[in-house]
Amino acid sequence: MNSVIFGAGSIGCYLGGCLLAGEASLARTLTFIGRTRLQKDIAESGLTLTDWQGRHNTVDSSSINFSTTHDALENADFILLCVKSQDTQEAAEIINVHAKPSAVVVSFQNGVTNGDILAQRLSQKIVKGMVPFNVFYEGNGHFHCGTEGQLAIEDRHKDCGSLLRLFEQAALPVTVYEDIAAVQYSKLIMNLNNAVNALSGVPLKEQLGNRAYRLVMAQVLKEALQVFKAHGITLARTGKVIPRLMPAIMVLPNALFQIVAASTLKIDPQARSSMYEDLVLGRRTEIDFLNGEVERLGKIRGIATPVNSRIIALVKDAERKKRGARCLRHHKLHNAYG
Repeated sequence: MNSVIFGAGSIGCYLGGCLLAGEASLARTLTFIGRTRLQKDIAESGLTLTDWQGRHNTVDSSSINFSTTHDALENADFILLCVKSQDTQEAAEIINVHAKPSAVVVSFQNGVTNGDILAQRLSQKIVKGMVPFNVFYEGNGHFHCGTEGQLAIEDRHKDCGSLLRLFEQAALPVTVYEDIAAVQYSKLIMNLNNAVNALSGVPLKEQLGNRAYRLVMAQVLKEALQVFKAHGITLARTGKVIPRLMPAIMVLPNALFQIVAASTLKIDPQARSSMYEDLVLGRRTEIDFLNGEVERLGKIRGIATPVNSRIIALVKDAERKKRGARCLRHHKLHNAYG
């Protein structure tokens, strides 16, 4: 079985690295496709995979096939697509040119529309997936998972049995669903904090520990829940987090929030959102597929989403200026919609 991690950034390198650490024989059949910067880092340092629960895996560079071209797609049985949502259409064009018709494409991406975009453009089997946890690149080939959660896929036709066994061996269990839509929308709710975290410029745990930032998040979430309700969108409960209760939890005083968060949100002190990393590196973010999806759906039903719209504008301003994370103090975000 030949597999390719297409879009080997933080999530892709973490997933692929864990797979290699769990099954050494994969070194011959697993290829990472990503940027030159990471290719050089990994060639020099190999891979180090850690998480908030104490995982510590290393993979020597000699066991890692990392390419900046797309040739490996030609023989891939499974393509684990981990590119950012704004790159999905381009990735589909590349897969269409290089991949064989029998390949299975598993979309491990943020947002809720990528699977449908791929299905419209490709003849290969498309499997929708969801990555619940946050991974941050520490440099020197070290990828750290700072939040909890279990991978999920929609495997209606049982196409992923061999892949699921590899994830199990890598201590990355996967929950399989007949319909993953409710899970994806629940993840979208969680991901709406990515922009607030990126704009704050501070680690996730510090940001969520500050009630002023949480008051902004409460407004972001209220708008999203109103829009989803208008569209009849169901949200799944994943783990201990109940999406409809999140706005009320966010406005709790710090002492009460810490008690609730201790049992529902497992985050280590160094975790940050991937959007923060994108701004630091001067890249386009996934804002259009996260808060932008809320704004888009709101417009369809004539529902204003001023807080999400303001957050979108602030992130796009940061993208244009390419000066890294905005590091906006909470009172500036709090007053952004006042």
